[in-house]
Amino acid sequence: MAPSSEGAIDIYLSTKKVDVDNRISLRIYSRIADNLLRLADIFRQEDNVIDLYVMLLRFSSLVTETIPYHKDYKTFPQGSKLYLKKKLITSLSELEELKPVVQAKIQALQTRQKYHQTRQQDSLQICNKQSSLQWPATEKHYSTDKRFLQFTEQNGYPRQNSASISKPTKGPFQSISSTILRPKEETLSKHSILGPTGLSGHWKPPSSYKVHYPSNAQFTPLVIPRDNLTQQSTKEETTSREGDQSSEPEASDLGSLIETKNDKNLTAKLDSLISFDVVESPPQPEVIRQPSPPPVLADVQELMTVSTLETCTEPLIESTSSDVLPCSEDPLELHISIALMDSFMKLATSNTNRNLETCGVLAGSLKNRKFYITALIIPKQESTANSCQTTNEEDIFEVQDQRSLFPLGWIHTHPTQSCFMSSIDVHTHYSYQIMLPEAIAIVMAPTDASKTHGIFRLTSDGMSVIRQCPRRGFHSHDSPSDGTPIYSQCTDVYMSPSLKFDVIDLR
Repeated sequence: MAPSSEGAIDIYLSTKKVDVDNRISLRIYSRIADNLLRLADIFRQEDNVIDLYVMLLRFSSLVTETIPYHKDYKTFPQGSKLYLKKKLITSLSELEELKPVVQAKIQALQTRQKYHQTRQQDSLQICNKQSSLQWPATEKHYSTDKRFLQFTEQNGYPRQNSASISKPTKGPFQSISSTILRPKEETLSKHSILGPTGLSGHWKPPSSYKVHYPSNAQFTPLVIPRDNLTQQSTKEETTSREGDQSSEPEASDLGSLIETKNDKNLTAKLDSLISFDVVESPPQPEVIRQPSPPPVLADVQELMTVSTLETCTEPLIESTSSDVLPCSEDPLELHISIALMDSFMKLATSNTNRNLETCGVLAGSLKNRKFYITALIIPKQESTANSCQTTNEEDIFEVQDQRSLFPLGWIHTHPTQSCFMSSIDVHTHYSYQIMLPEAIAIVMAPTDASKTHGIFRLTSDGMSVIRQCPRRGFHSHDSPSDGTPIYSQCTDVYMSPSLKFDVIDLR
């Protein structure tokens, strides 16, 4: 489904009318109709009502607006016409039944997506608030306060105007800045170990003041006698072991010391260790107190936002696969095995050695809105150094019908050229992409040192250019009116190391 200009999903943009191309045979258009019905059957089994609705709309448009306008429609077999008419009536009836269900489903999905988008926006706003630090603006300036001015004049501080006080400090972050008053030299001489000369002079200790430390009695620790005696005995034991190898007498003395913990002598020793005598401290010198510096107005700047979205503690809301609106206008995912290209190059070795191109057809299945290439078909073909053409398409169709495979593109070599799509290649791939928009074109260029392979698909404007081009062979094409390329590298093709595929050589 495609979004409209207002952001709502317009399902009918995915079912645009396909202009008839008389160069494409009615047999091919009939197979396109059959493939649409097969896709609808798969989506019906998977209970995917939205894609089912889109496939039925495409089938109805193809049968009513494209096939009847083909130049060979009058000669089209009557049985084929009746078959398409019968399928059309059944599809229209099912479309009427699915319409209210699809509308309700789309509305629910849109509501859910809007809810998740709102949650994501709220999470972003929370992260932005957490990552920014805002300081309140300072309104009161102390320089205009009379009490502030009187205090500074009484204590000998020079008067400062408001401009010098609130002047911001220019720095790398322009955060908090302030103006600090310089202390007097008398203060520096008493409180700075460098003196009034700072780093420029030699250090001299103060001459008029002495440093007095408190007496040792005030800091005498309380020692537990048992531990003290034990440590003393241990030291004596260690000394005895170093002097004499026989330490048995010292060990017996240690045991006797431990047993005397309740002895009266031990109590007397304990009392002697704790002194309660009053020790007179030396007289303290008179301390000259300096007035506290006046309050300084700090000009607070808004801090830079350092935290980013990654530092947000609240995780963003991620939508699950069930919450995503399927966009049927865009190609579905396509998966291909990594080994498929190597297997194809081995099959093309004989032609590559003779500078002849080799081509193969890619076919596969659909499951859960994903295409898987499960077959590599090598048809009968006529090759030159610059082109390759299949000779019997009926054999290819038979293999695809027997295995219930969808045509998912083709692969061919450029033995002597670079990796690109020639004018013949884009016309060839046009017929594949008409059958299925997800069809791809793989170009293998073994002699191209910069790019040995490429996976391409025609753009929507490129499809229009090729549809209107009547020329054959090698020729140039005008670029689309909006400047977009005719073909581009695929971005929805996934290389799988475990995907299995069959090689069917019909040569």
